[in-house]
Order: sequence, then C-alpha cells, then structure tokens
Amino acid sequence: MITNHTTFALPKNSRNVKQICISLLLSAFSLFFFGSCETDDGITDIQTNSPVFDIDLFEQNLIDYVEAGGNAPVGWAYTISTNGNLSKSNAYGQARTAADGALDFTLNKEINIASVSKFYTAIGAMQLLEANNLTIEDNIEDWLPESWTKGPGVSELTFKDLLKHESGLQSTNNNFDTTLGYEGLKDCIETGVVNSKSRNYLNVNFALFRVLIPSLWSAVSNNAIDLENDANTQFMYLLYMQENIFDRLSLPLVGCTPENREISTMYYNVNDPDTNSNGQYYGGWNNKSGGGGYFMSTLEMAKVNAFFEHTETLVSKDQRDLMKLHRLGMDVEDVNDEIHGSYYGKAGSIGTSSDPSISQGVRTQIVMFPANGIDCVIVMNTQGVTLQSTTSLRQMIYNAYNDAWQ
Repeated sequence: MITNHTTFALPKNSRNVKQICISLLLSAFSLFFFGSCETDDGITDIQTNSPVFDIDLFEQNLIDYVEAGGNAPVGWAYTISTNGNLSKSNAYGQARTAADGALDFTLNKEINIASVSKFYTAIGAMQLLEANNLTIEDNIEDWLPESWTKGPGVSELTFKDLLKHESGLQSTNNNFDTTLGYEGLKDCIETGVVNSKSRNYLNVNFALFRVLIPSLWSAVSNNAIDLENDANTQFMYLLYMQENIFDRLSLPLVGCTPENREISTMYYNVNDPDTNSNGQYYGGWNNKSGGGGYFMSTLEMAKVNAFFEHTETLVSKDQRDLMKLHRLGMDVEDVNDEIHGSYYGKAGSIGTSSDPSISQGVRTQIVMFPANGIDCVIVMNTQGVTLQSTTSLRQMIYNAYNDAWQ
C-alpha cells in the first residue's frame, strides 16, 4: 500500500535520463502543436466561434433599414461613435424642400430633438440633487412655488416619480402650450396625484423641472429666484442647462429657439402626395421646455452622448449608474432585444396628427451600447417613413445593431 509518506529515490544518472525524456516530450509537443497550426491550406490563426461586432455592417444596416420601404425621409442624419470618438456619420436629403426654399440636411443642421430633451433635463436634475445633498427619493413639494396649491398626493411625490414617469399626475400629451405652460403645470399640481403611480409617459413630468431646476439651483447658488414668474423660470432653467451641460462640452448657445425661419429645418410627411406642399415650422419652445424642444445638430447630440457615457464631465459614475438602473430620462428596458448587454437611449417624436400616415413631424433617437462602447444618433425631419420590420425607430436601431454581430 502506498501512503502519503512514501518516497521514491531516483536511480543514478536519473537527472540525465529525466532531461532526455523532457527534451523528447517537448520536441514531440512542438511538432504536434506548431505542425497543426500550419497546414497546407496556409491557416495560421486560431479563432473562436464567438460573435464579433462589425461597425461597417452596423452602419450599412442603419442605412438599409431606414430606406427599406422605399420612402426615405425628406432629410435625415446619423452618427456612430466608438468609446466617445466619432467613427461613422452621414446626412441625406433636405432640411427644406423646393416648396420651402431648397436646403440640404447636414450633420450640423439644427433640428427639434423632441423628447431627447428629457435625457438632458434628467442630467441637470441629477447634478442639482447631488449639489443639494438630495436623492431621487426626496419629495418635490418644498421645491415648488409657495403660492401653488398642492393637491392630493403631491406631498409624497418624489423626483424619482417624475424622472420615471410614475407620478400619477393628470395630464395629456397634446395642446403643449396649455398643458406644459406655467399655468398648466400649476393646475396639474393642484389636481394632484389622482392616477395610479405606475408608468404613464407624460410630458408634464419633465416640464415641471423647468420650475424645479431653478428652485434647486437657487438653493446652492444663494441667489433668490422668483419661481412665481413664468418668464423667469424659463430663463433660469435654460441658463442652468447651458452653463452646466452645454458649456462644459463647448457647445455655445444651445436652446429651445430655432434658427431664423427662412433657413430653419422644416418638418414633413413622406407620404404627402403634394410635392409642392409646405413643411411644418416649429417656433420657440421656451414656454414649454423641460420635456422637449431643444434645437440641436446631430453632431451636438452625439457629443452629449460621448461625454455622458465615457467621462464624468456631466455626471459622476455613480450618478450615471443610477440613471441607467432606473432609466431616468431614458426609454424603458427591452429585455427581448437587449441581447448584447443593456442598451440605453431616448426617443423623440412630434407630429401634427396622431395618424403617422398624414402627420408632419420629427423623429429622433439616441442609443448607447456599453458592451462595446458604441453610441448612435439618428434624426429625421419626417413622419410616415416605412422602416424595416418595425414602426419604432429605436427598435430599428436595435435590430441594426444586433444584426451587425457576426
């Protein structure tokens, strides 16, 4: 029986024998291994079966999937960035058709980015909550104008409830000048939390930050801000966003006012049979900002994505992780299609009608794919476009990305 204490003595000259054996084994191993890698077919690489992302294919998929229905947008553009650096981009079509004085669409052409504005508002809110030693679980009541009547449930309403569209407030997503204007916000708070506090996408949730951001800013800047004045809250909201988001990225004069009407982007429906019909003009959105209305170029949007996702210039890593965890100012999770890690983005859409076949308007989408550092922006000044296999611009980008893994 061999025990744990059994020892074996090597015979004389065993060291030489051992060395010879090792040498022979190494020679055999070398012949086997290297010989197996160099075949008559010239194959010298060992590869795995794991899928590999092809950025060129992703770009082509985006183009093909947008134009799949044969009715491409009047004007549209995209960017693809890798780890915060612009990798692919292009713009097609027109910002204004011949009926409106023909003007090409470009990567630098401003467009109403619609609800992508909510993502930027959420960034500003997160900055100020941290500056005031508050969390998203804190209540908003003390940060509302004193004269506003607080309806039922408002005393328990949190910043998180607004940022996740789980407020239970009563509002609609139309008649923006009325529902999202100062009096509309005031009336909404007076009506109070009258619905279930489950997700219900309402522009008013983010329009309220047009008042809350100036209020939070006042507390940390030691400058009294008159929250009872509509024009003042508009100005201070836009000023905070400019100084603390866009200025940090060297993006001057980003706001909710379009370019001069003679050159501003116009908005169309691709199915309009009258090629001589005018597009829709969007005026200023200062009075209803917070939930929408920023006018930005595709490249400017890509820059915000890059600095949010790949630096701590706008928010800390902890804040970014919290925003992603709860999808604050972002689209909801899509577990069926987020197959290469989690995808984070925000969609935007404005139309003149609920019927996409006749509605003139804009569609925008940003998406960040952290698994391989890819960020994407698509904007189009057109409603009614037939996308490949879906009516959702976000879903189309997800499909283009997923199909680029080979």
